[in-house]
Amino acid sequence: MLVADGPRVFHHRFDDLPASLAAGDLVVLNPSATLPAAVDGALPQGRPVVVHFATALDDGTWVVEVRPAVRAQGPVASLAIGDRVGLVGGACATLTTAYPDASQPASRLWRAAISAPDVLRLLFRYGRPITYGYLSKQWPLAYYQTVFATDPGSAEMPSAGRPFTAQLMRSLIARGVRMAPITLHTGVSSPESGEPPAPERYRVSAGTADLVNLTHRSGGRVVAVGTTLTRALETVANPSGCLTSSHG
Repeated sequence: MLVADGPRVFHHRFDDLPASLAAGDLVVLNPSATLPAAVDGALPQGRPVVVHFATALDDGTWVVEVRPAVRAQGPVASLAIGDRVGLVGGACATLTTAYPDASQPASRLWRAAISAPDVLRLLFRYGRPITYGYLSKQWPLAYYQTVFATDPGSAEMPSAGRPFTAQLMRSLIARGVRMAPITLHTGVSSPESGEPPAPERYRVSAGTADLVNLTHRSGGRVVAVGTTLTRALETVANPSGCLTSSHG
């Protein structure tokens, strides 16, 4: 862990974090929990694939990525609008538009209508954690959760929070460091070369906004755990630096 103090920088272990903070500082955490977001499926011609469920959208559709079931080096490239992907358990994913740019004829990510009445139930019954070719084995879903994960919704673990332990959380509290949540459900982390990051959903509560503003007014430091939370805070800050509750 690199700690900056004005022009000086120091190298520490992550478990030195409580000693690097003080009473009145605020740590902003992401309580998003990882979904078993990889589900086996097949294209109409019988080709086996894996569907990665990335993001739930407001209209009930999902952002998905379809990858080959064996030796995947990227997404399935031959897909088109209207294609139907059969899923284990009898459900079906129908590709409706490219995502996030619906004007594109093809995409790595797709908006898909899922025939299952309860997609989260489908994932928890038939899904498993998303993995890539560099892993030699499957690990249980619990390996992909942070200690403060309470709100299922991320396709892949918000990994900046992984080093936190229950003991470290207790040490922060004992030191007088406050903590506040921003829920940000992360999508899949496999962009192609040159591809911009896809939009991700976030929710900044009024309570968290108030705590951030109070910390700034009292001279404390705000530590956002991860670049995604940093961007969420920047997004909801007005030109004066004050935050308001928001979601996007």
